[in-house]
Amino acid sequence: MYKSLKALKENKLFEFLVISVIIISALEIGAKTFDLPESFNSGTRILDLLITVFFVFEISIRFLADEDKRSFFKNGWNIFDSLVVAISLIPTDNSELVLLARLVRIFRVLRMISIVPELRVLINSLIKALPQLGYVVLLMFIIL
Repeated sequence: MYKSLKALKENKLFEFLVISVIIISALEIGAKTFDLPESFNSGTRILDLLITVFFVFEISIRFLADEDKRSFFKNGWNIFDSLVVAISLIPTDNSELVLLARLVRIFRVLRMISIVPELRVLINSLIKALPQLGYVVLLMFIIL
């Protein structure tokens, strides 16, 4: 079972499906910013539930496909993904947590970074370059 889950996790078609669901999630978030008829609102709620269930399924596969379960949570991207999925499971309908729910749903779009390896490399490089950017700002301040 472990090998089949690992093969599914590394499958390019599965990765494409995850990216597609993230994009659909982004489109759904964008659609919710408009005043929509109630029929569309109920449709977006159902779509949001399906997206959340898919993300729980996807993070479970990634966790179960990992050889060392403890090392799964040593990766910052896995912690980020797990937190976003876990927080999106909190029911927020008609409560004060609606703003938090919208924020978490926006973070679900940022999961694209952890899914696509090239984006991960880019973000990690930008984070490592931040201290040097401080020197660039200091130099620009001196010049100007």
